[in-house]
Amino acid sequence: MSGSEWAAVIGAQVCLVALVVLVVMIVRLDRAVRDVRDTVVDFRAQSEPLLEELRAAVRGADYELDRIDAIVSGAERVTDRVDAASDLAYRTFTNPVVKAMAVGTGTKRAVQRLAGGEPEPRGRRDTKKRRRAS
Repeated sequence: MSGSEWAAVIGAQVCLVALVVLVVMIVRLDRAVRDVRDTVVDFRAQSEPLLEELRAAVRGADYELDRIDAIVSGAERVTDRVDAASDLAYRTFTNPVVKAMAVGTGTKRAVQRLAGGEPEPRGRRDTKKRRRAS
């Protein structure tokens, strides 16, 4: 046998070994693909009820969110009405009360002057009382 014949025999054996390795790899790859398919089928079977449960939970949360939105909107309207009412009450009562207090203070001073007493200076009445108490 010549060298080229030996090279052909060795080349054929290498190709045969490569072919066996490729067949083994294809068999293993086929098994892996089957396992993946089985896993996907199991995943689908388990995930569909969970997805339905998730959809139901989202629908319930959406309903509750709508209810909360309605409650918050109602509370905002009540707050606006209370603010408007308190502003109206403030404007309605403040001016007459201040005027009544001014009339009372003026009447008190007038009575003190008519009685012969000297009216107390404005704003100092409290500080004198505080100094005497100290």
